[in-house]
Amino acid sequence: MHRAATVLVDMADDNEALAVAVTVDHANPSAHVVVALRDMERAELVRYVDPNIKCVQWHTPRMVTEELTSPGIADVYAELMTAGGASTYSVALPQSLGTLRTERCCLALGRAFGATILAARTADGLVVNPGWDGELPAGSTLYYVGPRRLTGTEVMTALREPGS
Repeated sequence: MHRAATVLVDMADDNEALAVAVTVDHANPSAHVVVALRDMERAELVRYVDPNIKCVQWHTPRMVTEELTSPGIADVYAELMTAGGASTYSVALPQSLGTLRTERCCLALGRAFGATILAARTADGLVVNPGWDGELPAGSTLYYVGPRRLTGTEVMTALREPGS
C-alpha cells in the first residue's frame, strides 16, 4: 500500500472505512484514495482527515471505477447533482429548423449560452457524446450542461443566426 498510486477503501461499514482511510492517508499521503461510503454524510469526516480523499456511494460500482481511473470525476458528478451553478437540462430541437448537423448545435448553443451537449435522443435512440458529423432530425432532444435551462425560442434563435 505504501507504493500504491491509487487505493480503494471499501469496508463493511463507514466507521471501518474511516479508520482505514486514516491509516492509508498516514501510510501513503500521495496516493489517490477513494472511499466507498454507505452514508455520504460521513464524507465530511473523511474530508476532515484529508480533503483530497474522494468519497463515492458504495452501491455505485461504476462511479467507484471512474473515480479510481479518472481522479476527480466524482467531484464533477457531485457538482452536476448540486443545486445552483451548472446543471444538466434537455431541450427539443424546434420542428421548423428541420434536420441539423450536431456540430452546428454544439457550436451555436456553446457560443450563445455556454452549453455543452452531452447526448441526443432521436427516434433511433439515445446517443451519448454524439459525433459532430452526425445529423439530428427535427424534434430530437438535446441533453446539455449549462448555466440554465434554455427555451425553445432561444434554441431556435441561436440556431438560425448566421455562422451557427
